[in-house]
Formats: sequence, structure tokens, C-alpha cells
Amino acid sequence: MSQKISGIKKIKTAQKTKLHSKPRVEGQEYLELYLMTKERDRLKRYHEVITETKECTVEEIEEVEQEFEKLEKKIGINRPDGHSDVKVAASISRQNKKKRPAKSMKTMVIDY
Repeated sequence: MSQKISGIKKIKTAQKTKLHSKPRVEGQEYLELYLMTKERDRLKRYHEVITETKECTVEEIEEVEQEFEKLEKKIGINRPDGHSDVKVAASISRQNKKKRPAKSMKTMVIDY
């Protein structure tokens, strides 16, 4: 993937491994609870964005497939075994076309 989505990375950081510079003090649980709530909300928003992006991508793929099939029908390419590769499908359709016999050449006499 050439474009990375910022926000979630698989790199181990001090925050993800829960390392703190100060030793834990009693009463710090509220701070940790707050931080975990913020992280959970961020992950939920991220999940919604990814889900929406996935749905849009699937719809676009379906539209492209429909246009692809229309163009194949217009050109006359038949895909009997489900090839989605245009080169393979075109070679199959060329093989399926009837070959016309070559016509004899007509000659003309030109007097100068």
C-alpha cells in the first residue's frame, strides 16, 4: 500500500507498552482510565473510517466490473472459463472467430 493511514502503527512505543517515566502512584487509575477511554474512542472512529472506506471501495470495484462486462460484450469477448485478464480473453475471442478465406487479388492492365 503506497499510502499509509496515520494513527495506528504496529511499532512498539512506550505508550503502547504502558511504560511510564514516573513510578505508579496510588490514585493514578483515574488518569489511566481517562487515557484508555480516549484511546478506545480514537480506535472506534478509526474503525468507522476504515469500514466506510472499505464499503466505498467495494462499490467502486463492482461498478468497474459492470463497465468491464459491458465493454467485453460490446467487443464480443466471451469468457467461458472466467478469465478476467483482457489479453487472455482477447486471444480466446480471436481463436473463436471464423477465419475468412483469402480472396484472390484483382489485377488491372495499365497502358502508358
